[in-house]
Amino acid sequence: MEKKLAGVLCFLLFTVFVADAQPRNLTLDEAVQLGIQNSKQLKRSQFKINEALSRLDQAKDSRLPDAKVSFQYLHALMLSRVISIPGVTKDPLKIPFDFPAYMGTLSVTEPIFAGNQFKYARQSADLMVAMSRIDADQDKEDVIYLIINSYLNYDKILENQLIVAQNMQDVQSKLDEIIKYEAQGLATKNDVLRFQLQKSQLQVTELQLESNRKIANYNLNILLGLPDDTEIILPAFDYKINETPVFADLLQTAETNRRELQDINYQSKIADVNVKKIHDQRLPQVSATGGMYYINPTGQVIPTHNNLIAPITLGIGASWDIGTLYKNKNKEHEASLQRKELDVAKEQSLDDIKKDVHEQFVAYQTALEQIKLLQVAVDQATENERISESKFKNNLISTTDRIDAQTQLY
Repeated sequence: MEKKLAGVLCFLLFTVFVADAQPRNLTLDEAVQLGIQNSKQLKRSQFKINEALSRLDQAKDSRLPDAKVSFQYLHALMLSRVISIPGVTKDPLKIPFDFPAYMGTLSVTEPIFAGNQFKYARQSADLMVAMSRIDADQDKEDVIYLIINSYLNYDKILENQLIVAQNMQDVQSKLDEIIKYEAQGLATKNDVLRFQLQKSQLQVTELQLESNRKIANYNLNILLGLPDDTEIILPAFDYKINETPVFADLLQTAETNRRELQDINYQSKIADVNVKKIHDQRLPQVSATGGMYYINPTGQVIPTHNNLIAPITLGIGASWDIGTLYKNKNKEHEASLQRKELDVAKEQSLDDIKKDVHEQFVAYQTALEQIKLLQVAVDQATENERISESKFKNNLISTTDRIDAQTQLY
Protein backbone atom coordinates (compact mmCIF):
# COMPACT_ATOMS: atom_id res chain seq x y z
CA MET A 1 0.00 0.00 0.00
CA GLU A 2 2.82 2.43 0.87
CA LYS A 3 4.52 1.73 -2.46
CA LYS A 4 1.26 2.34 -4.31
CA LEU A 5 0.71 5.63 -2.47
CA ALA A 6 4.28 6.69 -3.19
CA GLY A 7 3.82 5.82 -6.84
CA VAL A 8 0.57 7.81 -7.05
CA LEU A 9 2.23 10.76 -5.31
CA CYS A 10 5.19 10.71 -7.70
CA PHE A 11 2.82 10.53 -10.65
CA LEU A 12 0.84 13.51 -9.39
CA LEU A 13 3.99 15.53 -8.76
CA PHE A 14 5.26 14.66 -12.24
CA THR A 15 1.91 15.63 -13.74
CA VAL A 16 1.96 18.98 -11.93
CA PHE A 17 5.55 19.61 -13.00
CA VAL A 18 4.78 18.82 -16.62
CA ALA A 19 1.67 20.98 -16.48
CA ASP A 20 3.66 23.89 -15.04
CA ALA A 21 6.30 23.50 -17.73
CA GLN A 22 3.80 23.58 -20.60
CA PRO A 23 4.64 25.98 -23.45
CA ARG A 24 2.66 29.19 -23.63
CA ASN A 25 1.59 31.02 -26.77
CA LEU A 26 2.08 34.73 -26.25
CA THR A 27 1.15 37.64 -28.50
CA LEU A 28 2.81 41.03 -28.18
CA ASP A 29 -0.34 42.60 -26.71
CA GLU A 30 -0.57 39.85 -24.10
CA ALA A 31 3.10 40.31 -23.23
CA VAL A 32 2.61 44.04 -22.73
CA GLN A 33 -0.43 43.50 -20.51
CA LEU A 34 1.37 40.89 -18.41
CA GLY A 35 4.42 43.11 -18.08
CA ILE A 36 2.37 46.09 -16.93
CA GLN A 37 0.40 43.94 -14.50
CA ASN A 38 3.47 42.35 -12.88
CA SER A 39 6.01 45.18 -13.16
CA LYS A 40 7.67 45.91 -9.82
CA GLN A 41 8.78 49.29 -11.17
CA LEU A 42 5.16 50.31 -11.78
CA LYS A 43 4.18 49.13 -8.31
CA ARG A 44 6.90 51.38 -6.88
CA SER A 45 5.58 54.24 -9.02
CA GLN A 46 2.13 53.75 -7.51
CA PHE A 47 3.64 53.98 -4.03
CA LYS A 48 5.23 57.30 -5.02
CA ILE A 49 1.83 58.58 -6.16
CA ASN A 50 0.31 57.50 -2.85
CA GLU A 51 3.12 59.26 -0.98
CA ALA A 52 2.45 62.47 -2.92
CA LEU A 53 -1.28 62.18 -2.12
CA SER A 54 -0.37 61.72 1.54
CA ARG A 55 1.71 64.92 1.46
CA LEU A 56 -1.27 66.69 -0.13
CA ASP A 57 -3.45 65.54 2.76
CA GLN A 58 -0.79 66.81 5.17
CA ALA A 59 -0.93 70.22 3.46
CA LYS A 60 -4.71 70.25 3.93
CA ASP A 61 -4.30 69.25 7.60
CA SER A 62 -2.11 72.31 8.19
CA ARG A 63 -5.27 74.43 7.94
CA LEU A 64 -6.77 72.70 10.97
CA PRO A 65 -6.44 74.38 14.38
CA ASP A 66 -3.68 73.38 16.79
CA ALA A 67 -4.85 72.01 20.14
CA LYS A 68 -2.70 71.23 23.16
CA VAL A 69 -3.55 69.90 26.58
CA SER A 70 -1.27 69.55 29.61
CA PHE A 71 -1.59 68.62 33.26
CA GLN A 72 1.01 68.79 36.00
CA TYR A 73 1.49 68.52 39.72
CA LEU A 74 3.50 71.26 41.48
CA HIS A 75 5.00 71.24 44.96
CA ALA A 76 6.33 74.62 45.95
CA LEU A 77 7.96 76.00 49.09
CA MET A 78 6.80 79.60 49.48
CA LEU A 79 9.52 82.03 50.56
CA SER A 80 6.94 84.77 51.02
CA ARG A 81 3.89 83.58 52.98
CA VAL A 82 1.89 86.82 52.88
CA ILE A 83 0.62 88.33 49.62
CA SER A 84 -1.51 91.37 48.89
CA ILE A 85 -3.06 92.07 45.48
CA PRO A 86 -4.19 95.70 45.13
CA GLY A 87 -7.78 96.00 44.06
CA VAL A 88 -8.42 92.30 44.65
CA THR A 89 -7.68 91.56 48.32
CA LYS A 90 -8.72 93.83 51.18
CA ASP A 91 -6.46 92.22 53.71
CA PRO A 92 -3.18 90.43 53.00
CA LEU A 93 -3.53 86.73 52.23
CA LYS A 94 -1.59 84.21 54.20
CA ILE A 95 -0.41 81.17 52.32
CA PRO A 96 1.20 78.06 53.73
CA PHE A 97 4.90 77.44 53.43
CA ASP A 98 4.28 74.03 51.88
CA PHE A 99 2.18 74.66 48.75
CA PRO A 100 1.12 71.63 46.64
CA ALA A 101 -1.06 72.31 43.58
CA TYR A 102 -2.43 70.81 40.38
CA MET A 103 -2.39 72.81 37.13
CA GLY A 104 -3.93 71.95 33.78
CA THR A 105 -4.19 73.85 30.49
CA LEU A 106 -6.14 73.45 27.27
CA SER A 107 -5.28 75.74 24.38
CA VAL A 108 -6.59 76.00 20.81
CA THR A 109 -5.00 78.14 18.08
CA GLU A 110 -6.60 78.76 14.70
CA PRO A 111 -4.50 80.56 12.07
CA ILE A 112 -6.43 83.32 10.34
CA PHE A 113 -3.71 84.60 8.00
CA ALA A 114 -0.21 83.15 7.70
CA GLY A 115 1.23 85.03 4.76
CA ASN A 116 -0.46 82.68 2.25
CA GLN A 117 1.91 79.90 3.33
CA PHE A 118 -0.90 77.34 3.66
CA LYS A 119 -2.16 78.15 0.16
CA TYR A 120 1.32 77.74 -1.34
CA ALA A 121 1.90 74.49 0.56
CA ARG A 122 -1.28 73.04 -0.92
CA GLN A 123 -0.45 74.26 -4.43
CA SER A 124 3.01 72.67 -4.20
CA ALA A 125 1.52 69.41 -2.94
CA ASP A 126 -1.02 69.40 -5.81
CA LEU A 127 1.77 69.89 -8.34
CA MET A 128 3.86 67.15 -6.73
CA VAL A 129 0.94 64.73 -7.13
CA ALA A 130 0.67 65.66 -10.81
CA MET A 131 4.44 65.22 -11.24
CA SER A 132 4.36 61.81 -9.58
CA ARG A 133 1.65 60.74 -12.01
CA ILE A 134 3.73 62.03 -14.92
CA ASP A 135 6.72 60.02 -13.62
CA ALA A 136 4.50 56.95 -13.29
CA ASP A 137 3.36 57.36 -16.90
CA GLN A 138 7.00 57.65 -17.97
CA ASP A 139 7.86 54.50 -16.02
CA LYS A 140 4.96 52.72 -17.71
CA GLU A 141 6.20 53.75 -21.15
CA ASP A 142 9.72 52.59 -20.25
CA VAL A 143 8.35 49.22 -19.13
CA ILE A 144 6.32 48.84 -22.35
CA TYR A 145 9.37 49.81 -24.42
CA LEU A 146 11.50 47.22 -22.60
CA ILE A 147 8.85 44.52 -23.07
CA ILE A 148 8.53 45.21 -26.80
CA ASN A 149 12.31 45.18 -27.26
CA SER A 150 12.66 41.91 -25.33
CA TYR A 151 9.75 40.36 -27.24
CA LEU A 152 11.16 41.34 -30.65
CA ASN A 153 14.66 40.21 -29.65
CA TYR A 154 13.22 36.81 -28.73
CA ASP A 155 11.31 36.72 -32.02
CA LYS A 156 14.52 37.54 -33.91
CA ILE A 157 16.31 34.61 -32.27
CA LEU A 158 13.46 32.25 -33.15
CA GLU A 159 13.49 33.45 -36.77
CA ASN A 160 17.25 32.92 -36.96
CA GLN A 161 16.80 29.40 -35.61
CA LEU A 162 14.28 28.65 -38.36
CA ILE A 163 16.67 29.97 -41.01
CA VAL A 164 19.61 27.97 -39.65
CA ALA A 165 17.43 24.84 -39.44
CA GLN A 166 16.46 25.25 -43.08
CA ASN A 167 20.07 25.79 -44.03
CA MET A 168 21.07 22.70 -42.05
CA GLN A 169 18.58 20.61 -44.00
CA ASP A 170 19.96 21.98 -47.25
CA VAL A 171 23.57 21.34 -46.22
CA GLN A 172 22.72 17.84 -45.01
CA SER A 173 21.05 16.98 -48.33
CA LYS A 174 24.08 18.30 -50.24
CA LEU A 175 26.43 16.42 -47.92
CA ASP A 176 24.51 13.20 -48.57
CA GLU A 177 24.71 13.97 -52.27
CA ILE A 178 28.49 14.66 -52.28
CA ILE A 179 29.10 11.46 -50.30
CA LYS A 180 27.32 9.52 -53.06
CA TYR A 181 29.43 11.36 -55.66
CA GLU A 182 32.56 10.37 -53.75
CA ALA A 183 31.47 6.74 -53.73
CA GLN A 184 31.01 6.99 -57.52
CA GLY A 185 34.39 8.66 -57.94
CA LEU A 186 32.80 11.95 -59.01
CA ALA A 187 33.99 13.90 -55.96
CA THR A 188 37.06 13.92 -53.75
CA LYS A 189 37.42 13.41 -50.03
CA ASN A 190 38.33 17.08 -49.74
CA ASP A 191 34.94 18.00 -51.26
CA VAL A 192 33.20 15.91 -48.60
CA LEU A 193 35.27 17.52 -45.84
CA ARG A 194 34.31 21.01 -47.03
CA PHE A 195 30.58 20.22 -46.73
CA GLN A 196 31.17 18.53 -43.37
CA LEU A 197 32.98 21.66 -42.17
CA GLN A 198 30.07 23.78 -43.33
CA LYS A 199 27.69 21.53 -41.39
CA SER A 200 29.86 21.80 -38.26
CA GLN A 201 29.82 25.59 -38.50
CA LEU A 202 26.04 25.58 -38.72
CA GLN A 203 25.87 23.28 -35.68
CA VAL A 204 27.94 25.78 -33.71
CA THR A 205 25.56 28.53 -34.80
CA GLU A 206 22.59 26.39 -33.73
CA LEU A 207 24.16 25.87 -30.30
CA GLN A 208 24.79 29.59 -29.83
CA LEU A 209 21.27 30.49 -30.94
CA GLU A 210 19.72 27.95 -28.59
CA SER A 211 21.77 29.35 -25.71
CA ASN A 212 20.64 32.86 -26.59
CA ARG A 213 17.04 31.67 -26.87
CA LYS A 214 17.09 30.10 -23.39
CA ILE A 215 18.51 33.28 -21.88
CA ALA A 216 16.03 35.50 -23.72
CA ASN A 217 13.15 33.16 -22.76
CA TYR A 218 14.15 33.20 -19.09
CA ASN A 219 14.58 36.99 -19.02
CA LEU A 220 11.19 37.43 -20.70
CA ASN A 221 9.59 35.16 -18.08
CA ILE A 222 11.05 37.30 -15.29
CA LEU A 223 10.00 40.51 -17.02
CA LEU A 224 6.41 39.31 -17.51
CA GLY A 225 6.02 37.61 -14.13
CA LEU A 226 5.66 34.11 -15.63
CA PRO A 227 7.03 30.91 -14.05
CA ASP A 228 10.76 30.59 -14.74
CA ASP A 229 10.37 27.34 -16.70
CA THR A 230 7.65 28.62 -19.08
CA GLU A 231 8.60 28.04 -22.71
CA ILE A 232 7.27 30.99 -24.67
CA ILE A 233 5.98 30.40 -28.19
CA LEU A 234 5.41 33.42 -30.41
CA PRO A 235 2.85 33.60 -33.22
CA ALA A 236 3.79 34.98 -36.61
CA PHE A 237 4.54 38.67 -36.23
CA ASP A 238 3.44 41.15 -38.88
CA TYR A 239 5.87 44.06 -39.22
CA LYS A 240 4.37 47.20 -40.72
CA ILE A 241 6.84 48.44 -43.32
CA ASN A 242 4.52 50.41 -45.60
CA GLU A 243 3.97 53.40 -43.34
CA THR A 244 5.46 56.71 -44.47
CA PRO A 245 5.49 59.09 -41.48
CA VAL A 246 6.24 62.79 -41.91
CA PHE A 247 9.07 64.17 -39.79
CA ALA A 248 7.22 67.40 -38.90
CA ASP A 249 4.22 65.40 -37.64
CA LEU A 250 6.44 63.11 -35.59
CA LEU A 251 8.22 66.09 -34.04
CA GLN A 252 4.93 67.78 -33.17
CA THR A 253 3.64 64.59 -31.54
CA ALA A 254 6.86 64.22 -29.53
CA GLU A 255 6.75 67.82 -28.28
CA THR A 256 3.15 67.28 -27.19
CA ASN A 257 3.50 63.90 -25.50
CA ARG A 258 7.06 63.57 -24.25
CA ARG A 259 6.98 63.16 -20.49
CA GLU A 260 10.19 65.05 -19.79
CA LEU A 261 8.66 68.25 -21.14
CA GLN A 262 5.54 67.79 -19.03
CA ASP A 263 7.74 67.15 -16.01
CA ILE A 264 9.70 70.38 -16.59
CA ASN A 265 6.42 72.30 -16.98
CA TYR A 266 5.30 71.11 -13.54
CA GLN A 267 8.71 71.89 -12.07
CA SER A 268 8.38 75.43 -13.45
CA LYS A 269 4.98 75.82 -11.79
CA ILE A 270 6.42 74.62 -8.49
CA ALA A 271 9.27 77.10 -8.87
CA ASP A 272 6.72 79.89 -9.46
CA VAL A 273 4.92 78.91 -6.27
CA ASN A 274 8.23 78.86 -4.41
CA VAL A 275 9.04 82.42 -5.55
CA LYS A 276 5.65 83.66 -4.29
CA LYS A 277 6.04 81.70 -1.06
CA ILE A 278 9.39 83.31 -0.23
CA HIS A 279 8.08 86.75 -1.16
CA ASP A 280 4.99 86.42 1.07
CA GLN A 281 7.08 85.32 4.05
CA ARG A 282 7.46 89.09 4.66
CA LEU A 283 3.78 89.36 5.56
CA PRO A 284 2.55 89.29 9.19
CA GLN A 285 0.68 86.34 10.66
CA VAL A 286 -2.66 86.55 12.50
CA SER A 287 -4.26 83.79 14.56
CA ALA A 288 -7.16 83.34 17.00
CA THR A 289 -6.43 81.66 20.33
CA GLY A 290 -8.51 80.18 23.08
CA GLY A 291 -7.47 78.64 26.36
CA MET A 292 -8.79 77.11 29.56
CA TYR A 293 -6.78 76.79 32.78
CA TYR A 294 -7.34 74.58 35.76
CA ILE A 295 -5.48 75.70 38.90
CA ASN A 296 -6.11 73.75 42.08
CA PRO A 297 -3.99 74.87 45.06
CA THR A 298 -5.47 72.34 47.52
CA GLY A 299 -3.15 69.49 46.65
CA GLN A 300 -6.15 67.27 45.88
CA VAL A 301 -6.94 66.14 42.37
CA ILE A 302 -10.68 66.78 42.85
CA PRO A 303 -11.35 69.78 45.11
CA THR A 304 -14.30 69.60 47.53
CA HIS A 305 -15.22 73.30 47.73
CA ASN A 306 -14.87 76.45 45.64
CA ASN A 307 -11.15 76.44 45.98
CA LEU A 308 -9.98 76.19 42.35
CA ILE A 309 -9.44 78.70 39.56
CA ALA A 310 -10.61 77.87 36.01
CA PRO A 311 -10.29 80.92 33.79
CA ILE A 312 -11.14 80.81 30.07
CA THR A 313 -9.26 83.09 27.68
CA LEU A 314 -10.08 84.17 24.13
CA GLY A 315 -7.95 86.41 21.98
CA ILE A 316 -6.44 87.34 18.66
CA GLY A 317 -2.69 87.50 18.21
CA ALA A 318 -0.49 88.93 15.49
CA SER A 319 3.21 88.49 14.80
CA TRP A 320 5.51 89.94 12.21
CA ASP A 321 9.05 88.87 11.56
CA ILE A 322 10.34 92.17 10.24
CA GLY A 323 13.76 90.61 9.67
CA THR A 324 12.35 88.98 6.54
CA LEU A 325 12.06 92.44 4.97
CA TYR A 326 15.82 92.51 4.48
CA LYS A 327 16.83 88.87 4.92
CA ASN A 328 14.68 87.30 2.16
CA LYS A 329 16.05 89.37 -0.73
CA ASN A 330 18.77 86.85 -1.61
CA LYS A 331 16.39 83.92 -1.12
CA GLU A 332 14.03 85.46 -3.65
CA HIS A 333 16.93 86.02 -6.04
CA GLU A 334 17.97 82.35 -5.74
CA ALA A 335 14.40 81.14 -6.36
CA SER A 336 14.16 83.42 -9.41
CA LEU A 337 17.40 82.00 -10.82
CA GLN A 338 16.13 78.45 -10.32
CA ARG A 339 12.98 79.38 -12.25
CA LYS A 340 15.01 80.79 -15.15
CA GLU A 341 17.22 77.70 -15.13
CA LEU A 342 14.12 75.57 -15.78
CA ASP A 343 13.34 77.67 -18.87
CA VAL A 344 16.79 76.85 -20.25
CA ALA A 345 16.33 73.18 -19.28
CA LYS A 346 13.09 73.10 -21.28
CA GLU A 347 14.84 74.52 -24.34
CA GLN A 348 17.61 71.94 -23.95
CA SER A 349 15.04 69.14 -23.68
CA LEU A 350 13.37 70.38 -26.85
CA ASP A 351 16.72 70.25 -28.65
CA ASP A 352 17.34 66.71 -27.37
CA ILE A 353 13.87 65.62 -28.50
CA LYS A 354 14.45 67.07 -31.98
CA LYS A 355 17.74 65.18 -32.30
CA ASP A 356 16.20 61.97 -30.97
CA VAL A 357 13.18 62.09 -33.29
CA HIS A 358 15.35 62.97 -36.28
CA GLU A 359 17.77 60.12 -35.52
CA GLN A 360 14.92 57.60 -35.22
CA PHE A 361 13.25 58.96 -38.35
CA VAL A 362 16.43 58.60 -40.42
CA ALA A 363 17.05 55.13 -38.97
CA TYR A 364 13.51 54.10 -39.93
CA GLN A 365 13.93 55.33 -43.50
CA THR A 366 17.31 53.60 -43.74
CA ALA A 367 15.78 50.35 -42.49
CA LEU A 368 13.08 50.49 -45.16
CA GLU A 369 15.71 51.01 -47.86
CA GLN A 370 17.80 48.17 -46.43
CA ILE A 371 14.81 45.84 -46.60
CA LYS A 372 14.36 46.62 -50.30
CA LEU A 373 18.06 46.20 -51.05
CA LEU A 374 18.32 42.98 -49.03
CA GLN A 375 15.36 41.52 -50.87
CA VAL A 376 17.12 42.21 -54.16
CA ALA A 377 20.28 40.66 -52.70
CA VAL A 378 18.33 37.55 -51.64
CA ASP A 379 16.92 37.18 -55.14
CA GLN A 380 20.38 37.61 -56.66
CA ALA A 381 21.94 35.13 -54.21
CA THR A 382 19.17 32.62 -54.91
CA GLU A 383 19.79 32.80 -58.63
CA ASN A 384 23.56 32.65 -58.08
CA GLU A 385 23.17 29.57 -55.88
CA ARG A 386 20.97 27.87 -58.50
CA ILE A 387 23.51 28.55 -61.25
CA SER A 388 26.38 27.42 -59.01
CA GLU A 389 24.61 24.16 -58.18
CA SER A 390 24.08 23.49 -61.89
CA LYS A 391 27.72 24.24 -62.69
CA PHE A 392 28.93 22.12 -59.77
CA LYS A 393 26.96 19.11 -60.98
CA ASN A 394 28.61 19.56 -64.37
CA ASN A 395 32.09 19.96 -62.79
CA LEU A 396 32.38 23.54 -64.03
CA ILE A 397 33.18 25.09 -60.63
CA SER A 398 35.00 23.89 -57.52
CA THR A 399 33.53 22.88 -54.17
CA THR A 400 34.79 26.14 -52.67
CA ASP A 401 32.84 28.20 -55.23
CA ARG A 402 29.78 26.05 -54.59
CA ILE A 403 29.95 26.59 -50.83
CA ASP A 404 30.64 30.31 -51.26
CA ALA A 405 27.42 30.64 -53.24
CA GLN A 406 25.52 28.81 -50.49
CA THR A 407 27.07 30.97 -47.80
CA GLN A 408 26.06 34.15 -49.59
CA LEU A 409 22.48 32.92 -49.81
CA TYR A 410 22.40 31.91 -46.15
